[in-house]
Amino acid sequence: MPWTNDNFGVTKDLGFDTAWRDSISSTVVQAQVSKARVRSNHSSASMHKRVASAVQAQLSFKDRIKRAHTSWDIWALGISIVLGGQFTSWNAGLAAGSAGFGISVLLVGLAYVCLACSMAEMTSMLPFAGGVYGLSRCTLGFYAGFVLGCFEILVYMLYVSSINVSLGKTVTSWWPILQPYEPIVWVLSYVTTTSIVVVGGHVYWRFIFLLAITLLGLILLFVFGSIPYANMDVYAGGSDHAFVGGFSQWFTSLPLAMWFFTGIEALNPLCNEIDTPRHTIPRGQVSSMLTIFVSSIAVYLTTISLPPGITALASVMTVFNGGYSQLFPTLATNATLLSLPAIYATSPGFLLSGGNIIASLADSKLIPHALRCRHPVYGTTSHASLAMASASFLLCFLVFYQPSADADLFNLSMLFASMIYTSQCIGYIFLKRRYRTMERTFHSPFGVPGAAFAMLVFALCALSIVGCQVQSAHIVMAWAAIVACLSIYYHAIAKSRQTISDDERKILFFVHIANHNDAKRKHNHRGGVVTKFLHSIMTTFSGPKSTATGGTRTSAIAPHAADLPPTT
Repeated sequence: MPWTNDNFGVTKDLGFDTAWRDSISSTVVQAQVSKARVRSNHSSASMHKRVASAVQAQLSFKDRIKRAHTSWDIWALGISIVLGGQFTSWNAGLAAGSAGFGISVLLVGLAYVCLACSMAEMTSMLPFAGGVYGLSRCTLGFYAGFVLGCFEILVYMLYVSSINVSLGKTVTSWWPILQPYEPIVWVLSYVTTTSIVVVGGHVYWRFIFLLAITLLGLILLFVFGSIPYANMDVYAGGSDHAFVGGFSQWFTSLPLAMWFFTGIEALNPLCNEIDTPRHTIPRGQVSSMLTIFVSSIAVYLTTISLPPGITALASVMTVFNGGYSQLFPTLATNATLLSLPAIYATSPGFLLSGGNIIASLADSKLIPHALRCRHPVYGTTSHASLAMASASFLLCFLVFYQPSADADLFNLSMLFASMIYTSQCIGYIFLKRRYRTMERTFHSPFGVPGAAFAMLVFALCALSIVGCQVQSAHIVMAWAAIVACLSIYYHAIAKSRQTISDDERKILFFVHIANHNDAKRKHNHRGGVVTKFLHSIMTTFSGPKSTATGGTRTSAIAPHAADLPPTT
């Protein structure tokens, strides 16, 4: 029987629930198994063994993994991932002036708030652990979904590398004797972080909560403790440094404001780590984003009001030293150490989120299937997390031996991130318009206009990166080379073996079916119009004996399951 919209209730009320999706999933799986039996009766026994083994592995994974239970866990993870960026790296944007870069921080911050609310609503509808990969595969196509999924992995990989390089530089700036041995700092950071991610469960979530409270405490100490010493008139540079370099400098510095907020999107791929992702992730993500937004404004205003002043501040490594040195004069030379927890805290969240995305791609056989394997005891994505940590560790050496590559990798990661955010907004608008009656546990207060605003801001950031940076040509060439490699790999290897994974089938399969039905209906509609047009021409110019007949009404032929990649 052909797959039609009516079979899946797409033309009816779209208030899907889990039981409904699971019933569809069961039907699809039974159809695939039946087809396999017809194709090969001799291999039925081995097939049953493989299916039983896969089911047992899935059940054991569900039993082994220890998930987060409350939205506070998600809030804490968002805080630990993002707040670390407020301690370092963003201050180079002050080259555009105190007011100029302040506008950038506010503009980009509002875009992230809109993005976070949009992503929270999507997760409350379709809690898929593949991040941007799953939704883009539905809305933009299988090829685009694969490329964007790889982009997201690369972004997190580059983030972790940048973070650990900053950690090594911070430690060696305090203890110069360790400078030749900076990679040892990376090793210690990667080993501890990866171990915590692999163990997972209560150990991971309690550790993350401790880091979040520590970071928030350090920021509150910095902001409120610095009030007696803050003087914006003296240190912010006055009107002479409010806007520096005009629009050109402002537009060039715009992407640096993203470092205040980047990483909030890493919460959405954690659906397998949460008991009730449709409820827990949206609440935790939105509350975390609001905390981060308020914190960013407070940190920015406080920092530019303290020594060493805006001119010197643009080139320092740790921006909080001005406040900590005032609070603890006897520890002024060691104030840098207070920023170490914030720099370190960012890695565990990115590794966990990136590991889930890699595992989702591996589940669909787009990358080596072995990367989907989970730890036999803890049920975590151990293979994927180790692979990501190893690749990220190797990238650290590129920056170590080629310091100029640091800025290029940073801009490249921001370019990838801007494209990912834009595709997320497109996906949100698609779901909002196409499935407006589908059950949600959270509604973005900004709706489609908020997503459109976020798209505009991130498109401007991407345009700044590819056209206004010192090394824009290198960034564009690197981006093009990566896209070319991913395209060759996809069309030569991945395309022929890709499947729809079990999680994707349960959560997103009905979207794939609806898209195929819509595409075929439009195609057949166009064909019907052309047929009628040609028929009218023939009737007009034929002899008087010919009789006009009504055009044949064509019906939309929906795709069979074979039109889609097979399910696993």
